[in-house]
Amino acid sequence: MTDPYHEIYTGEIFQTSQCIWHENNLLDFVRSNLISMGYQSADSNNKVWRRGNQTVVVCLVDDFTTCSEDYSLAVPYLFDTNTVVITDNRVNVPTQYRVCQLPASFYGIYSHTPAVNTWQPDRRFCFAVNRMDHKRMLMFLEMRLRVQFRLDGEIDDRFNIDEMDYTNFNCWSWNGDNTSPAGLRENFDRQYQELQSPYCEVYEKPYQHVRDMMPYRNHALSQEQAHVSAWMNIVMETYSSDTTVALSEKTFRALCLPVPWMLYSGQHTVAYLNSLGFDVMSDVSSHRYDSMIENRTAAYGDKMVDFLFEATDTIERIQADSPRSRAQRAAEHNQQLLKQMRQQWPQDFAQWWPTVVELIK
Repeated sequence: MTDPYHEIYTGEIFQTSQCIWHENNLLDFVRSNLISMGYQSADSNNKVWRRGNQTVVVCLVDDFTTCSEDYSLAVPYLFDTNTVVITDNRVNVPTQYRVCQLPASFYGIYSHTPAVNTWQPDRRFCFAVNRMDHKRMLMFLEMRLRVQFRLDGEIDDRFNIDEMDYTNFNCWSWNGDNTSPAGLRENFDRQYQELQSPYCEVYEKPYQHVRDMMPYRNHALSQEQAHVSAWMNIVMETYSSDTTVALSEKTFRALCLPVPWMLYSGQHTVAYLNSLGFDVMSDVSSHRYDSMIENRTAAYGDKMVDFLFEATDTIERIQADSPRSRAQRAAEHNQQLLKQMRQQWPQDFAQWWPTVVELIK
């Protein structure tokens, strides 16, 4: 039986773009070459390879910093000077190891044209989460805290957020039961119990209010239908960082839809997308949160809180203006750009790979 988390890979972007197939083929190519050059895998995920005192880290789509043996180190020092990192991640700081970033045309693996592409909004946000982590949990709780609770922490009967947004929070976790409702609820509880002060004090009331609702889903729409039925798509990338940008299908799905979106990801992620030529609709949403760092506190002024302030402000504007034609132009532009990237990739890769071989041979 397939659990709800793995069913996401039957979604439209995966089936139409075949992005997982393209990613795995590239990984197989790189790993095969490493084996030919005498490297051996040094971890169970085949991401870290060693030959003598030389190390090669191969990490695509995921955040390459997770391959370090010591997370306490700052990003510039995660690996030694004899390490080469092969990744699609954008690294915004200097490093003592070499980073070989894939050509941007790699993102062409997400090229697709959505079949469900008529924007007919009747709720505020679409917020869809399958794999749970503490940031996604905090976003879910903060959304409810802002709407459903008064300053004294009691429920505000004037608002019912369960009817305002399209939300699902599946509570899938790397550790725990991911098939039974009771197991998923335990995943949610365990994640909350791992929070530290002041988060647990700030979010205790909304946590207690929703814990028995987990796993949470307040609609029966498909993922694609939910995305075009909201005024805005809230996208949370798996990894958000002040030093690296790691992108996945979540971002490119939103870019290809004729729906305004906001992206919670690494610092300057939206600016990076803009620099690549994507239409980020900055005239619809200013994305002012994009330059903020993550402050690790739960008070107003945090990136997550400001993110939701901007989302709410933007919703109020677009409900009045309904920028349908603007959103459609952006989606069509981004679809075409990804198509061009896919076509450009073979040539870009042919020029890029020999420069990598020179570093790892």
